[in-house]
Amino acid sequence: MATILDYLDWRGDLTFAQSPFNEVDNYILCKLGCPDFTGIIPADGTLSIGEAVSRFDASLADAGDGEFLGPLASPVMMNVIRRLPRTARFGSLTVADFISKIDPVAEEQFSALTILLPDGTRFVTYRGTGDTIISWKEDFLLSVEDVVPAQKDAAAYLLREASYGDGPLMLGGHSKGGNLAVYAALKAPEAIQARITGVYNNDGPGFRRDPRGTPEYARIKPVLHTLVSQHTVIGKLLYHEEDCTIVKCWPTGIAAHDGFNWEVLGTQFVRSPDYSFDSKAFEVALSETLESMNDVERRDFVEDFFSIMTSTGATTLSDFNEHRFRQALELGGEMRRSDTVRKFLQTTLNIILQETIAGAKAAIPHPRLPFLSELREERGGKDE
Repeated sequence: MATILDYLDWRGDLTFAQSPFNEVDNYILCKLGCPDFTGIIPADGTLSIGEAVSRFDASLADAGDGEFLGPLASPVMMNVIRRLPRTARFGSLTVADFISKIDPVAEEQFSALTILLPDGTRFVTYRGTGDTIISWKEDFLLSVEDVVPAQKDAAAYLLREASYGDGPLMLGGHSKGGNLAVYAALKAPEAIQARITGVYNNDGPGFRRDPRGTPEYARIKPVLHTLVSQHTVIGKLLYHEEDCTIVKCWPTGIAAHDGFNWEVLGTQFVRSPDYSFDSKAFEVALSETLESMNDVERRDFVEDFFSIMTSTGATTLSDFNEHRFRQALELGGEMRRSDTVRKFLQTTLNIILQETIAGAKAAIPHPRLPFLSELREERGGKDE
């Protein structure tokens, strides 16, 4: 199966003038914003992509910390990013205006980067969920709040980037970053929306309130591209674009969320005819639990969930070990909630925590979720 690594071999020697920007380029540029370039790429200035990568590697060497970017970061991401300056396609790109903030009080994690393309397009990329528990809590608050702090910052960042000229704009992000890209495009003034030539939501969650009937959504829909893994879980959350591109990928579990595992052919990701059984089953379980709660119950659920995670002493997902994992599951089992909610909370803990531990060990097994085995029994033991 060919992936983005193969794409760089195929297309790396072709400039954007020779082969136009495509959806695979989108994902590569979105991940370019994932490393912490604080102090390297100016918050109000530019740098060549080669210099940015070189300085980032030097900062790692100086810190002596290696390049571990969290258990959910793709193990091949930095290899891809280091190859970009050596290609004709990406080597001439300039990066600009990097910003990163984590605010425990506001319960916010936000980061953004702009890439300047050869035709003058400013590609604004928003980073997805980081390693901190605060960043995961903000994701869950998307189901409770109409607007979370990172969305406000995403909209403000786009306004600033749009003010630097009158050229075309593109936006993109992976996971929560995809949600931020869509939100920023929705909230942009109509004059700025008219300059947007593409909005890429790569396996990101949706919104608490369905935006699809609004005038601003109608304006960006022609340039909106929603790509989701056939095994998606994150992309099933909340109201999301129904006209999605479902992408084939070989792994399941959290590894299917990693676009570097998505199958590539030419200038596109390979299409899958439908979602996997596990993805559909998660959507059923979600609709039967979170979507049946009122706002107060949802907020209580989020607060319970993250109080369990932080009560183990962890502040990041990297802090979790086998002991803390079992401790969190035990606390989840003792919750004074309905059996359905308690089971769903334990299942969600399993998805995030077990996969996190496995990811840190570089061996990601497929989790057998509690509700999936029950659904399989109802179907006579058959999978789709």
